[in-house]
Amino acid sequence: MKRTLRILFVLVALLAARSLRAQYYTWGSDPANLRWSTVRTPDVRIIYPDTVSDLADRTLFYIRSVRPDIGFGFRHGPMRIPFVMHPENFRSNGLVMYLPKRVEFLTAPAVDSYSMPWCKQLVAHEYRHAVQYNNLDRGLIRVLSYILGQQGSTIGLLCMPLWALEGDAVMTETAMSSYGRGLQPSFSMAYRAMGNIGRERRNLDKWFCGSYLSHVPDHYELGYQLCSYAYDKYGENVWDKVAWYGSRNPYVIAVTAVSLRKFYKTSESKLFRETFDNLHAYWDSLPKTGDSALPLRELPDDNYTVYRWPLSLPDGRVLVLKNDFDRPERFVEIDRETGAERFVAYVGSLSTRPALDAEGRVWWTEYRRSKLFEQRVNSQLCRMDLAERRPRAVSGERRVLYPTPGDGGIGWVEYNYDGSYAVVVSKSDGSRRRFAAPHRAEIHGLAWDDTTVAWYVLVTDDSGMWIGRIDCEGVHAVTQGAYVTLSDLRAGNGRLYYGSIASGKDEVHCFDLLGRREYRITTSDYGSFDPAPADGSVLVTTYDRRGYRPAVQPLADSALIPVSYARLPDNAVNPPRRSWPVVNLDTVVFTSADSILQRREFRTRRYRKAPNLINIHSWMPVAFDPFAAVDEHVIELNLGATLLSQNLLSNTEAYASYGWNRREGSIWRLGARYFGLGVHFDLSAAYGGDQIFYAPFRRDEARMLPAYDAKTGFFVTPERLSPDKYYSVGLSATLPLYFQCGYHSRQLTLSTGWNYSNGMVANLGRIEWSDGNITNLERIGFHEGLHKLAFSVGFSDYVRQAYRDFAPRWGYSLSAGYTFNPSDKNFSDLVSTYARFYLPGFVRHHSFQVAASYQTSVGGYKFPSGYAPLSYRSSRLIPRGFGSGDILSNNYLAARADYQLPVWYPEGGIASVLYFKRIRVNVGGDYAQFRDYRPARDIADGSMVRRRIWSVGGDLIFDVNFFGQPASATSTFKISCYYPSSGKVWVSASVGLPF
Repeated sequence: MKRTLRILFVLVALLAARSLRAQYYTWGSDPANLRWSTVRTPDVRIIYPDTVSDLADRTLFYIRSVRPDIGFGFRHGPMRIPFVMHPENFRSNGLVMYLPKRVEFLTAPAVDSYSMPWCKQLVAHEYRHAVQYNNLDRGLIRVLSYILGQQGSTIGLLCMPLWALEGDAVMTETAMSSYGRGLQPSFSMAYRAMGNIGRERRNLDKWFCGSYLSHVPDHYELGYQLCSYAYDKYGENVWDKVAWYGSRNPYVIAVTAVSLRKFYKTSESKLFRETFDNLHAYWDSLPKTGDSALPLRELPDDNYTVYRWPLSLPDGRVLVLKNDFDRPERFVEIDRETGAERFVAYVGSLSTRPALDAEGRVWWTEYRRSKLFEQRVNSQLCRMDLAERRPRAVSGERRVLYPTPGDGGIGWVEYNYDGSYAVVVSKSDGSRRRFAAPHRAEIHGLAWDDTTVAWYVLVTDDSGMWIGRIDCEGVHAVTQGAYVTLSDLRAGNGRLYYGSIASGKDEVHCFDLLGRREYRITTSDYGSFDPAPADGSVLVTTYDRRGYRPAVQPLADSALIPVSYARLPDNAVNPPRRSWPVVNLDTVVFTSADSILQRREFRTRRYRKAPNLINIHSWMPVAFDPFAAVDEHVIELNLGATLLSQNLLSNTEAYASYGWNRREGSIWRLGARYFGLGVHFDLSAAYGGDQIFYAPFRRDEARMLPAYDAKTGFFVTPERLSPDKYYSVGLSATLPLYFQCGYHSRQLTLSTGWNYSNGMVANLGRIEWSDGNITNLERIGFHEGLHKLAFSVGFSDYVRQAYRDFAPRWGYSLSAGYTFNPSDKNFSDLVSTYARFYLPGFVRHHSFQVAASYQTSVGGYKFPSGYAPLSYRSSRLIPRGFGSGDILSNNYLAARADYQLPVWYPEGGIASVLYFKRIRVNVGGDYAQFRDYRPARDIADGSMVRRRIWSVGGDLIFDVNFFGQPASATSTFKISCYYPSSGKVWVSASVGLPF
């Protein structure tokens, strides 16, 4: 029964992986100093820090504005769901999650955004997910939710593929804007460059699940194209019936395929082929323009490559950021004459573009996580001297965007956590000036023009996007607001250069500040981006199916194409589709009067952290440890039940379980974690099973003892053969300190833990010896209670991985621990150390890993031979095929070596069920030695000998996607086979889930 339950749980976890992904017990905590408030309406609840009260008011207003239309095409509207706002994370995002049910808003506006304020985009997209979830939580799924809580509701997410969930949400976001996300030329650009992928004869799962061989657009882009075509063809939202059928028949295998066939006589593959046949026919009919920019360097066919943000250097070279499948982001230099490329430096994850000053220094910003809190991700100002070629962080500047040299110093855009922006100019003499942005406006670019001697910004507000000029009185409009996306603002010689979609494609434009005229500079097949003026020309990047390549656009006045003002861009690359009769959020304006009326109608209350720590959202009809399942991928099931709790602020998790098995009987368990202070506190407790006995001898010597309890496997005295129930309680504190340093990610972890159990410990101090023999073995007795106190420290340093890497190319992890019993001097202390190193293999994307461990027992009671009968042991680095019971912590030394490499990229399998993305092989070997106790006929005469164990073998690892899950949900299935030095061949199988 236990094995069957375990298999069932793994299958359910695999199926639910797309809904759980990285959001299951791993969301992370906001900084502890935030004070929270909440406002509740009949339909929605918003929980937010006081620092973003105005943004919370706007969010609530937009939610109420879209609510009548947000459920368009579905028979049920949005579920009642809380919105939780996180203001201190620059990695802009929004998520709708179960366990517990909530909408997460990362409120910092996205750097690469279109012409609608970020808050409106989030409301339109994420609130649509609340509609989808409400329509999936019906029928049998609703029954399961009554039985299992929200854990049961997650099963409904299997009834609608993730690409459909996101594609439908992008459609909503697009329909509720004047020229939204789905209509942006860059959103379909990759598909336009690929040709007719609908006619491919291979397994179509590649386009749903991703590839390690070629670039595949994500499930947002795919989903939008399929959903918009389906709506246009069938005249209705097909996902309404799919959700209706799936929620009532979730037991049907491939429920999406069955429902599409039942109601629309189609399938996912047929819909895919029809969609891209239709798109290709339309795109093929468009005029072929060619690229006017001249490439500086061609792209390889077998490695999707992205060049971004070229900058002209004084000696004729070009500095550009490069990224491809084989290596992470780095700066490279390109010779404009020969195209030769030279590596400069690896960098971290850039948040905004680089800029070059007159002293030969490059400035940019990177995402950097705070040392303590996962939900505080800053935008760190960085710089690099080109002569030194070593990136450095600028101390204290952690909320910086668009650094730009000019005006005798350097300026940047500063984002404040309350949602406001300012432009900061830091002069070389140390003085600073600050210019506030317009109220409730976003800034998405900054430039300094030396001819007009002024700063210029890209601004997004309710009127769309526009260019503004900064002076001592504030920001003044240079252009009119329009729903035309602008990007990558630069300036020079009286002109502004930027990307614009006014022509219906992404092209480079300029604005003559003296003539007050706008011109288009480039003409492209698919798009031109990242303009930077360079001595009579403009450096750009252009796109084709192989990626983004650096190019140069000659700048002649005769080639400039005048651009007239228009409220909307030309819809040149999007085929005609049916529109939705829904509200346009661009027309919804939140005023001060709206704020006052809303606050009168809905009262704001303090959201207290302590009373809301416990939030039981689900239960499972089996007993298991969810912490071990997520952290260690260890799934041990028993008959019973488990309650699951996680609070809405994601800083407290807990579970309580009751289980039963034949060997141990009834067992009660409790676990709780708290992250709200940066220090992670873990509480664990257990009750049940037989009391554990700690005696002087090992299991294989127990046959020599006059009183041995075979049930427990320990030496006992006759009067203690009926043990009590076992219980234990433990508390630990862990301080993880993260140091993100560009190319390197480092972590220092300090931890301590205490555990107490009512285990029975032999009174070794009462042993009496005579002529090397124990004379009172049966009378030494036991005392109840075992304290365990542990301290450990660990440090790791890993470099960033490339897309095709499965392990860091360079890195190491070091740790050391000390464990002792503070109440029993007869217990030996444990000293343990561990080290693991990641090294590059013989070929790129091969990985060579070596590890070593040492542990030994210190002090405590010892036999004349030196054997410590009561000691702890560490399970780090035990040879595969052996267990912790096979070793002793007496000068234990172990080493491991693994060499892993990819052997095949099949990109095929069982269509819509199982997709094999990559197959890897690992060859490994383990060795360990320790001082073992070898008993003589008389137990006390035993001696210590050196024992050696080893194992050799390998692993076959499959990177797979189940049921059309996207690239972000790639799982692993591993089959291991190792030959140990003693015992049988060890064979095991394990699953690595993407959460």
